[in-house]
Amino acid sequence: MKLLELCTSPGFGGLELYAAKVARHYQREGALRLAVVAGDTLLEERLREAGLPVRRLQPRSTYFPLLSAWRLAGWIRREAIDVLHLHARKDLPLAVFARLLARRSLRLVYTRQMALTRPRRGLWHRFLYRRVDAYVTITRRLEADARRFLPLEAGRITTLYYGVPKPQPPREEDCRAWRSRQGVPADAFTVAIFGRIEPGKGQHLLIDAVSRLLAEGLDIHLAIVGRPMSEAYLQELQEGVDRRGLSERIHFAGFHPHPPDIMGCFDTVVLATKEETFGLVLAEAMRAGVAVIGSHAGGVPEIIEDGKTGLLFTSEDAEDLARCLRRLVTEPGFRRRLARAGEAFADRQFTEEGHFARLTELLAGQ
Repeated sequence: MKLLELCTSPGFGGLELYAAKVARHYQREGALRLAVVAGDTLLEERLREAGLPVRRLQPRSTYFPLLSAWRLAGWIRREAIDVLHLHARKDLPLAVFARLLARRSLRLVYTRQMALTRPRRGLWHRFLYRRVDAYVTITRRLEADARRFLPLEAGRITTLYYGVPKPQPPREEDCRAWRSRQGVPADAFTVAIFGRIEPGKGQHLLIDAVSRLLAEGLDIHLAIVGRPMSEAYLQELQEGVDRRGLSERIHFAGFHPHPPDIMGCFDTVVLATKEETFGLVLAEAMRAGVAVIGSHAGGVPEIIEDGKTGLLFTSEDAEDLARCLRRLVTEPGFRRRLARAGEAFADRQFTEEGHFARLTELLAGQ
């Protein structure tokens, strides 16, 4: 297999992180010939730092990127590419036109990670999707939406959950050091939320839920871990915490380069997003042996079986989130059983080895 990874998305969220992860994996396997990305992005920076073969491409048109497709087709011919793997919806016309212009046998595989919200069955979409050999979704719900909304044969659509590596247990001295820096007592219940600090990630909702529990007299500390994408939102959160007099209980821990390394330091990890397509942080926390709470929306119910492998709360409902947290704080035996069951499930369902074994089959058409 001679693989080209295509992702000209300018951001650096879950989609781009996954594209980088796939590119690095197939570089180690000797299959990657080229990674094509937009210039001046964090994705480009990360791939170049890893020593991957990277080319820049910035299409001026989403629907008819003919000049960019011509350049991409030239790279496909020069590198004898036989599999093109794309990740971003706006790259689909680029990939299809490049395939046509390359005039060589080329398998087109599209991993869809974002939600589908409406039908796409017109002439334009039929033209594009009939040239997609495999359409890979990251949840069963997204697969069902693809079958309902897209002009694709059923046999071309399949689900492949993300895989995450099994983290090493954190060193106890590292966990103690974090508690000491933040002024967290050794026996206090700790909850963490990981991810970009922006309204859509729901940090405000978790602060509200924790505040309710603190008002009840429960001993709980919250760590907010991540890079602020909106300084105004971060300031709003900090000012709200200060107004409530909770700065000794709610800690803004900043960015961490590899969150799974420290997840095991906490009693529970929460995903408070209104609706997450998958919820990678939950799979990571479960493999770290931590009890998890997620919103009952999107793909999260495929990760969490409520009351068995984690807890689900009504999306955007701080009181229901507080209910879930209250149970984990007041029922430590239940919390430990939940964490063990979640870890066992994640160790079966979300292994990195299993993910890449299946992805390789899909890329190769097996």
